[in-house]
Amino acid sequence: MAFFHNSKFDTDPIVLHGQGDDVTKPFWREVRDAFFATPRRNIGAPASLTILTWNSREEPGVLERSLDHLGVPYIVKGRGIADWTNSRDKPRLTVEALDDIDTPYVAGIDSFDAIVVDDPSLLVARFEQHFDADLVFNGGKINWPNVAAFRRFEESLPGASESEFRYLNGGAWIGRTDFCRKFFAEACQTEPHPLQPSSEQGLLKQMLPRYMPRVQIDYRCRMFQTLGYVFDRCFETSSINCSNV
Repeated sequence: MAFFHNSKFDTDPIVLHGQGDDVTKPFWREVRDAFFATPRRNIGAPASLTILTWNSREEPGVLERSLDHLGVPYIVKGRGIADWTNSRDKPRLTVEALDDIDTPYVAGIDSFDAIVVDDPSLLVARFEQHFDADLVFNGGKINWPNVAAFRRFEESLPGASESEFRYLNGGAWIGRTDFCRKFFAEACQTEPHPLQPSSEQGLLKQMLPRYMPRVQIDYRCRMFQTLGYVFDRCFETSSINCSNV
């Protein structure tokens, strides 16, 4: 049995993302602490996947601690950047990292509000089995930045009406490395949205219409599970962590 099971979609997401404050993510602390109470593992590096995160601080974020708990290596970009700005630094450092990544796939996951709870090679297996895409983003429950054009477009996409996790969320993604080089290079050349100029998510949402269907959203939480703005217990957790696809 997987550590985390989405009972609504009957899926076992690998990355849990708890964006927002404690009020808007009431289950995050419980699930996070339950994961760290599971036995440590020594999974090692996935054969075809590199995991990337961004952290300008000296101390590791909860994402890094979760990967250490699983025994999975990762790349951290951004150490020591004092005036960190997501819209500028995340795309730029992603492109920088991609220059040195030689695995066929890369996953980008936020450092301070996300955890990996099982063997990340399952991300590749699910990507290949369930998605005809080059890049797949986490699906969020809210449209942020709250721009009407973003909302209209994302609600019109195939699959959006079947899930409350219908809005692109940039806190977790997986893609083919060659495609990601092109995509995030373009993100570096895209102007931030004036409503939220510091947010890289505004960049990604501007780009989404140009890249559909090569870029998609994980509506059914096959790989990624948002816990932000989740107020009903639509999941189960287990202290027994046995991988399955």
